Amino acid sequence: MAIVNPENILNPKVAFTKNINITNGTHILYLPSDPEKYIENVTSFISSGLTLGQAVVIIDQRETFERIVQRLSHKGFSQEQIDSIIFIENDEFYQSSEIMDANSLLDNFSDLLEPLVNSGVPIRVWGKITWLPGQCCLMEKLHKYEGAADDFIDKTKCLTVCAYDPNISSTVLMEIMRHHQYIMSDTELAVSGFYKREKLAPSIAMEENLESSISRLKDIQKLFTAFIEEMPDSVFITSKDVIVHINKSGLKLMGQELIELVGKSIWEITEISSHNLIKDTFNKIKSGKTALPTEIKLIKLDQLTVDIEFVSFPFIFEDYLNDTVITIVRDLRERKESEKLAIRNEKLGIAGELAASIAHEIRNPLTAIKGFLKLAKEGFSKIDIYSILDSEIDRIETIASELLVLGKPVSEKKIRSDISELLKSVCTLMSSQANMRGIHVDYTNLEPSLFIHCNEEQIKQVFINLIKNGIEAIESTGSVDILVYAQNNHAVIKIIDNGKGIPAHIQHKLGEPFYSTKEKGTGLGIMVCYRIIEQHNGTMEFSSKEGEGTTFIINLPLSISSL
Repeated sequence: MAIVNPENILNPKVAFTKNINITNGTHILYLPSDPEKYIENVTSFISSGLTLGQAVVIIDQRETFERIVQRLSHKGFSQEQIDSIIFIENDEFYQSSEIMDANSLLDNFSDLLEPLVNSGVPIRVWGKITWLPGQCCLMEKLHKYEGAADDFIDKTKCLTVCAYDPNISSTVLMEIMRHHQYIMSDTELAVSGFYKREKLAPSIAMEENLESSISRLKDIQKLFTAFIEEMPDSVFITSKDVIVHINKSGLKLMGQELIELVGKSIWEITEISSHNLIKDTFNKIKSGKTALPTEIKLIKLDQLTVDIEFVSFPFIFEDYLNDTVITIVRDLRERKESEKLAIRNEKLGIAGELAASIAHEIRNPLTAIKGFLKLAKEGFSKIDIYSILDSEIDRIETIASELLVLGKPVSEKKIRSDISELLKSVCTLMSSQANMRGIHVDYTNLEPSLFIHCNEEQIKQVFINLIKNGIEAIESTGSVDILVYAQNNHAVIKIIDNGKGIPAHIQHKLGEPFYSTKEKGTGLGIMVCYRIIEQHNGTMEFSSKEGEGTTFIINLPLSISSL
């Protein structure tokens, strides 16, 4: 699951070993003291180069190289990889049987590396320096050679280790240190105090000790990567708000290929109205807090939006170590369709249950209308028959209109509405059912002109469900009282019944689907109510005492112009 991006194509750093990065163009002075440690270090140096696909050049004794080849084979490198190593005997390359000629050595170095530089392949060079013993002016010659070599290494951006005899004189050693950024022993790597640039790196003594741990971590990472890729939920991984990976489910949701999405900002694939919610979530997790699932809208390739719910966590992914976030996304389309269906079914169920009581309620004004029409035919004119007829017809029309609301498809449209007027219309509808059971619905304590921004059909559905539940909870005579008032920039709605109440041990289950205190209930009604109020940025809670009754309290934010 490698990510292709400009950083990977041209990285300003290269690995000295598999776990230690050093800036390109680095010149390292190595002073070995233990022959076995020397073999271990050069083997690790070559292993990393082969693993990273770099060009590896070794200038050393043949006997040493043969021992290294054996170790590389034991590590599992193929013959083809071993054959790719460029090996030159150091006595031949450094002309150790002759007086040192710095210009000639530099020509050898340039001729060896220029073809590799032109190929664009990263290069690493390991050289065991030798020279003719007893020659004069060695310090000046090494000064000239190493100074020019350092410039060449910086220019070509190759990684070079120069291994020297540790028994050289301190004067010569100090001069050599001036041209190497790092000084390396068998077990440590430190910045040279004589070199002007400051480039730090850890010891390479830990390299071989870390091998087994790194291998196990890589195995775990592979399993975790496979798990992410096969997750049924969509997974988006971002680094500094830029997409670095999306799993198969996420690509299916977006309708795009990975190459089309990697490198895009998350702000490009989310609606502007969702940006603040995303920023709040990311800020929370960066500060160590837990972010709750949040609903936003995602923009697909066809510019259609998808309702999703997401939850995010800090994450480490491949080379992305800072500001990386894993976001698990759930498509809400099916859930929202199920909620709409549940609301519709609940409405139709209520409509069926209310049919008998509404028929009875309508029969009363019809009886009155018939009676007064008969009086009118007989010429009775002592009372205003027509105003009475008009009032009774209005009542029938109101009941019929409110009943039709129950059968309407759910709309997403929200408008500015007076919450008290909505409750009055619902109470008018529900009074017929309450009257048949000898129950009084009191809605006289409604504070007027409290406006909220809402979907009227959905809010009415909440009130119908709760008032109906209150009526059904009263076993004999009683009342359902409705209160509305303003508090803290919210409209507070209380629906209070004096019914049998809800036992304490099952109150925590109220609102769960398919759990109901009624014999034939589904539990969907209260669940739908909670969901609708939540979608209106409100809250709903209840208190109940067995044998005394139940109170539902709804808080909905007032429309700005009502404040």
